[in-house]
Amino acid sequence: MPFKLFDYQQRIVDETRQKIGQGNNGVLIVSPPGSGKSVIIAEIARLTVSKGGRILFFVHRQELVNQIVKSFQKQDVDLMNCTIMTVGKVANRLDHLPKPNLIICDESQHSRAKTYLKIFKYYSDVPRLGFSGSPWRMNGAGFDDIYSAMVKGPTVKWLIEHKKLSPYKYYSVALFNDEKLKKSSTGDYTNQSINDSAKPTLYGDIVKTWMDKAFGQRTIVYAHDTQHSKQIAAEFRKAGISAKHCDSKTPSDERKRIMRDFRKGKITVLCNFGLVDEGYDVKECTCCVIARPTESLVFDIQAAMRCMRYLPNKMATIIDHAANYTRFGLPDTPREWSLEGRKKKKGRKDDAPAIKTCDRCFRVVPAQSKICPFCGFEFEVEATEMQEDKNAKIEKIGEFKMVADYKNVKYGKMKASDAKSVEDLYAIAKAKGYKPGWAYHQIVARGWLKERKRA
Repeated sequence: MPFKLFDYQQRIVDETRQKIGQGNNGVLIVSPPGSGKSVIIAEIARLTVSKGGRILFFVHRQELVNQIVKSFQKQDVDLMNCTIMTVGKVANRLDHLPKPNLIICDESQHSRAKTYLKIFKYYSDVPRLGFSGSPWRMNGAGFDDIYSAMVKGPTVKWLIEHKKLSPYKYYSVALFNDEKLKKSSTGDYTNQSINDSAKPTLYGDIVKTWMDKAFGQRTIVYAHDTQHSKQIAAEFRKAGISAKHCDSKTPSDERKRIMRDFRKGKITVLCNFGLVDEGYDVKECTCCVIARPTESLVFDIQAAMRCMRYLPNKMATIIDHAANYTRFGLPDTPREWSLEGRKKKKGRKDDAPAIKTCDRCFRVVPAQSKICPFCGFEFEVEATEMQEDKNAKIEKIGEFKMVADYKNVKYGKMKASDAKSVEDLYAIAKAKGYKPGWAYHQIVARGWLKERKRA
């Protein structure tokens, strides 16, 4: 029995069918990650197939193909009248596939790629639907030559307010030096420049911040390359946390096992590179750690919101180690999507929302705040002009300041029994040159691990 769509999902279906009925050969549906686009896709497929039509669905990853097959089955779509493949397979089989009545393309921010365009050209007389949570490309290219109409879903703010996405806490603990970042031909930062920009304490600080802000939460970590991801996972394991690395080159059976174990909670921290930033839904994931700077709005939205899938009473935690919010804002920052291309702007940080990081609790707050609404920290304002201009940004925006000074001799003199908090234990460990695992075992011995889980 097909499941009933939410009102906003049904509206998207109705508006999309209306656009197609008005003669638009291509319609792009834009709705935030986590708003249930697979449900919408499945319902449109069901309605098409029920009237004798045939569907061609494609996307760029096999994992996403597997997910849509399950959605189609749940919605009672007759799979005998559907062709569901990765885009590469479709492009290589065009002369052998049955002609569809409707093309559905998921993650359509990729639809300017040659393989996508080859398919669209071959089936130029077939109506096409694209789905995306962020129709944006780093080179500024638009989509108006592929889609002639757009249907917009609700905003992230609306979805949170109506309990369709989880609210979130956003922390920024920047561990990269932006001045050392260099762009590649793709428009994003090069791996080498990211390595060069990383602070020496990168790996230990990632784990320490997680221990302080998201201890015990099922977490996805986004690294900038495979080696980076593996090192982060190893650092978590040193601290006694169950963590695994996974990427697109991980053997299929091993990758499936890791993903399954993460879903079941056997793995607490899943570190990855280029694998789970699109279409991977685990509602039990409550934390995302962004451990790479990026110029890609698509990646920023997809990765940061991966932990915001709704569950009752859930509060998502986002830890941004690259101050990416200074480039793109927060998950619920209002955005105006368009099919048309955009002109590149120099110094785009100047256009970023007026927000800053609290030096004490690391929560991201409005730039005009004089007192942090979360911890009561009083911000220092260095110039009168800054006080008067509500939109002015603090000069040290996104800068990371350690709560505890690990070089302070007091921690080197303290014993484990002197610790009053988890933070103290990790400070003592660092001051004495112990591994983070020592602090973890002390936490377990005191029963603080259970107390944090209950909290």
